[in-house]
Amino acid sequence: MPARILVARPDHLGDVLLTLPAAAALRAALPGTSLALLVSTSIADTTRRCPDVDETLTVPFPALGTVFPTQDWDEIAHTHAQAMRDRFDIAVLARPDDPWSGSLVDLAEIPIRIGYAVPGMERFLTHSIQLREKHHAAVQTLRLMEKAARCLGIGVAGQHALNAAVLSRAPVPFVPAEDEEALVHGILAEVPSAGRRPVVFQPGSGWPLKNWAPQRWGRLGIEIRRRYGLTPLVPGGPGEDLLVHAIVGASEASCYGLPGRLSVGALAALYRRASLVIGIDSGPLHLAAMVGTPVVGLYGPLPVEQWRPWSSSEKHRLIRVSLPCSPCDCIFDPPCGIPLNPPCMDGITVDAVLAAASELL
Repeated sequence: MPARILVARPDHLGDVLLTLPAAAALRAALPGTSLALLVSTSIADTTRRCPDVDETLTVPFPALGTVFPTQDWDEIAHTHAQAMRDRFDIAVLARPDDPWSGSLVDLAEIPIRIGYAVPGMERFLTHSIQLREKHHAAVQTLRLMEKAARCLGIGVAGQHALNAAVLSRAPVPFVPAEDEEALVHGILAEVPSAGRRPVVFQPGSGWPLKNWAPQRWGRLGIEIRRRYGLTPLVPGGPGEDLLVHAIVGASEASCYGLPGRLSVGALAALYRRASLVIGIDSGPLHLAAMVGTPVVGLYGPLPVEQWRPWSSSEKHRLIRVSLPCSPCDCIFDPPCGIPLNPPCMDGITVDAVLAAASELL
């Protein structure tokens, strides 16, 4: 019987993207089922471009990692819970520590509420599973969806199909708008030396600890231009203009900067045309992998096993430095005491990145 599924993930871009394969597979397991995603406002444009998502809901969630007065949230939650009541049969809380969504779906009286058995969450849930922190983020979400499948009465064959669909690591459907496709077409015409299948650098993330030095990106751009005759394109998100300009400068104009010019949809359109995306551990790197583009990922403080790109192994290469302290699993205040260019990132050489890129180009 068709179900109305709500998946809550008020989180960063990469976290939401790694939730999509299992959420979409659960939707496909029950014909006629609808899937709604509850996300932060900043992520809504991304999920609205996914044809596997029938509806995107947003709530003014507190910023991640901030202290937010419970009384203020209670007012917000009551208002939005009223609008959600009687609309969903099941809610899956895909973020482990998410009392905001927990209180919301509880107040909305959604009959089945599934999440992780972590402190502070079980009071909101009707069903829970143990969090296995060393599992890949997409596999953790798959385990939640398997629990949801059993609650919805999906049989063994359907559960096997759900599992197989996620573990195939197939590209996730993502449809940029026509104007975003046109923008990318115009950029490639503007930079003929980028080639029809450009190389794209993705140097920024929301966490400076993950970043690779602009001088290294510049040297990488020089070498790619020299070896392959291609001008690497360097997009930049909000607040990354200086980073992009520093890379272009360090590359002696071997790279072409696109600071602030691309929405997430346009970025996906660019990635789909690219021959390779080279980037640090970030949401955009996951986006590139999930639209089917080969990627080289530079990993430092976070565990590769949990956050590697969700694509087939022949389509990605990962670079990390073996150090006793790495991965420390810290995105701020690392044990090494070096918040910018920590040893785990500083130890990644241009030659190592070039060698990995040459295997995919």
